[in-house]
Amino acid sequence: MSTIDAADFSPELRQAFVDMVLCGADDDFLIGHADSEWTGLAPILEEDIAVSSIAQDEVAHARELYALAAEFVGRSADDVAYGRTPDEYRCAALCVTPDDFDWSMLIARQFYYDHFDALRLERWKRCAYRPLADLSQRIAAEERFHVHHVDDWIRRLGGSKGDARERIEKALSALWPHAVALFEEPAGEPLVAAKLCPRPPKSMFDTYRKVVGDALSCAGLAVPSGGPDPARLGAGGRRGRHGPQLSTVLEELAEVYRLEPGATW
Repeated sequence: MSTIDAADFSPELRQAFVDMVLCGADDDFLIGHADSEWTGLAPILEEDIAVSSIAQDEVAHARELYALAAEFVGRSADDVAYGRTPDEYRCAALCVTPDDFDWSMLIARQFYYDHFDALRLERWKRCAYRPLADLSQRIAAEERFHVHHVDDWIRRLGGSKGDARERIEKALSALWPHAVALFEEPAGEPLVAAKLCPRPPKSMFDTYRKVVGDALSCAGLAVPSGGPDPARLGAGGRRGRHGPQLSTVLEELAEVYRLEPGATW
């Protein structure tokens, strides 16, 4: 596979690449934070440990991706993670959608995100910029555990009766439009042409819908209908357009950083 060095990036390609990496970093950072709020509150001790571990993984993945992006923008990883305004974040709305401490909402959100992230990492593993390809290879190994864990919960809840099944069906339906919006991509064409993002978004969504559909079918659940057309998504989180929830979360996450930006702790 042909490769490209950072020195060979045009200014346009550099910005498109940084935005792509920030999509993954911001997604992981925000969903990791959301998962961490369940520490001590999961239904059973085993799940308390599992969800806390997954949250820790996601934040660690975000940090590595921030460090990669930082090399292109001349800032530290902490500056990239905490020092931007809300409209500079590239996370999808799903990653900041509150679950209101409803376990079914957590599982539905994680289900949609983990399957998307696994496909994105497979795509990035073929990136012509080797540092991202190698990093994606390492992260993908941990992401497989996340997918296995959440698929197990989907089967458990889908095989339940009464309230448990109704709640997961409701959560999956409510979050499906946000799952589709994960596929919004800024400046995708230059990345595909340079082999920095090998697969067009449309083909990735077709694969995603099949993978998600197969997992839900095994649980006796159906893929929710409706939602936006992934080929005609309007400007959203990937282009810095967010609801008020992101600003609220960032105020909490960046509180210590903003006391003294650039400090070494």
